[in-house]
Amino acid sequence: MTSSPTAAATADTVGKWTPTWSPNHTDPSLPPITVITDLHDQPSYTTTALASHQPEAGRIAVHPTPLATAPAYLAHDLIRALGKHLPPPGIDPPWWTTNAESSWRVTAAWTQALHINHYVICRAHRITGRHLEHLMALRERTRARLTLVVSGPPPAVLTSILNAVPHHSITTLEAARQHLNTGSESLTNTSATYPWWHRAPFPAPDNEPWYALPPRPRHPARRPDTATSSSHGTPVRHPSTHKVAPAIALPALTNPSTPSPHHEPIAQRIHTRIAHPVHAAAVAIRALTGYDTDQLPHLTTPTPLRPRADLPADLPGWALLLLEAARAHTELEDYTRSELPAHLTGANKPFRLSTWDQHDIADATETCRLVAAPTLKRPSTRRKNM
Repeated sequence: MTSSPTAAATADTVGKWTPTWSPNHTDPSLPPITVITDLHDQPSYTTTALASHQPEAGRIAVHPTPLATAPAYLAHDLIRALGKHLPPPGIDPPWWTTNAESSWRVTAAWTQALHINHYVICRAHRITGRHLEHLMALRERTRARLTLVVSGPPPAVLTSILNAVPHHSITTLEAARQHLNTGSESLTNTSATYPWWHRAPFPAPDNEPWYALPPRPRHPARRPDTATSSSHGTPVRHPSTHKVAPAIALPALTNPSTPSPHHEPIAQRIHTRIAHPVHAAAVAIRALTGYDTDQLPHLTTPTPLRPRADLPADLPGWALLLLEAARAHTELEDYTRSELPAHLTGANKPFRLSTWDQHDIADATETCRLVAAPTLKRPSTRRKNM
């Protein structure tokens, strides 16, 4: 692989990115992996590692789910550490969560869009060889630094991988603390103002207010569906058809410099409760503009060659970041080609939605306590017979 992130991204667009890795495809210019070895399994090592979690500085500390061996599980742990919640047990999960490649593409898209530059993985001796390979692939794609905290002697599978990549070891708690408390490239924003690090209750409390989406725009004119099929093929009604109408109506965003005060809690809910970047961006656009799920795949963003578009360029920062995450995911899915104009490849369309995606977006909209605005009947223009 080349050492240039731009060149690597361009090369990867010839096919869908998959979380596969082999020693023969390792970029030697990547930052060396740091291995913190805790031979006696002292809790202070894990405590120190978890305390280094600083999302606003681009550093994420992860404690993998114990005994979770399915290939998608570690990706889910990373997504949760990024502040995104997956459905709780007992809730039908989105289709992509059951697929390892899709889950790692979601992880990579968030990593790129949120400028995460350092992952700290606790209890790394317990994760499987497949997890380690996916983690190596994520490192290659995002060029993030990687620190592994190993309690006890490293297992053979980890030793084999480390023999193929540049790495260095830390064997004392003092050195571990020094490593984990320095080296992160601080971002210009702080945790109080960085737009993606929102906190909202999850799951939503029963007394949380509902909001009605802005009125549905007339363009692009599409026929809204009354039902979709879930990822399991079961017909599911849109939430707006069976929920009590909320008391609070959201206005369409006409002036980004003066947003509605209700947009802030909506932003918090979207950033916290929706784990898929494309679905999160879709719900954000629905909340700001009123577009329905059948209209989303046809929306366009402004480009130098096509400045006129359905979506304005001056959306709020928290929504622009979600669109950036959606764009990163689209590139990972091989839906764009950087050498061609965006309007020729569809890169100016941020939403490539399957039926399953539209169903999940409808569910995610409801998760954020949003429902479609009531449809107002247009007055008849026919003249009555005299």
